[in-house]
Amino acid sequence: MKLTYYGTAAAEGVPALWCDCKTCVRARVKGGRNVRTRSQALIDESLLIDLSADTYLHVLSYGLPLHTIDSCIITHNHSDHLYPKELNMRHEGFAHLKDGKPFKVYGMPAVIKTITDSISAALPEMEAYGELELHSIQPYVPFEAGGYRVTALEADHGAPESVFYIIEKGGKSILYAHDTGIFPEKAWEYLEWLGVCFDIVSLDCTNVLLEWDNKNHMGLTGNEQVKKRLESIGCIDSHTRCIVNHFSHNGLAGYDELVPKAAAKGFEVSYDSMTVEI
Repeated sequence: MKLTYYGTAAAEGVPALWCDCKTCVRARVKGGRNVRTRSQALIDESLLIDLSADTYLHVLSYGLPLHTIDSCIITHNHSDHLYPKELNMRHEGFAHLKDGKPFKVYGMPAVIKTITDSISAALPEMEAYGELELHSIQPYVPFEAGGYRVTALEADHGAPESVFYIIEKGGKSILYAHDTGIFPEKAWEYLEWLGVCFDIVSLDCTNVLLEWDNKNHMGLTGNEQVKKRLESIGCIDSHTRCIVNHFSHNGLAGYDELVPKAAAKGFEVSYDSMTVEI
């Protein structure tokens, strides 16, 4: 199984669009991995995670093969993770699809409502023509998407019905935990009951080096707490690749500054176009 990070920033991106803070100035000067677009990831070449406002940029800059992907799971309805008007562009006339497969979107009821409200004019025809399918999910109820077993867990985040995901296939497993603070207790109980030792754990690090309360988002201190608890219940062992992702320019460090600090706590630092294979 392969995880590709196409976008690794929070809502503003890095450098942020209007910002002149030190982190953004350094990112503009240094470039490379210090520049981050808004959050999106892909499992193998099959399962998209989130439909961010930078999806088109990811197609152009990193070769995201959007035209071949037919399944997408959405974490929540903030625009840096769900930009639903892009789904209009899959309608006949905007896109000419050779395989005729529908694009299947999976999300909580709040996500489905955001999509249906946003593309209400085109949706009936898109569904009738088999261009788009919307699937409502519930936490802790596994479902199949793109050939993967996927389970949503409740997140601690500001958007209604926010979730993060367990993704499993062929004996491999990924915990993709964005956007969330330290997990709610019900999520911890489910993880302990499930008893999966993950191959990849990807954790929200929006606050980076800020010493905040790890509510709604985490920083590196919160990541360390979550990592220790995952280890204590057997969800992480020495083979697990622990990665921090989803960064704000407000977090007092860019990629170059964060790498040694994260490594000291046992974490890799994601960057746009990074691929991890297990």
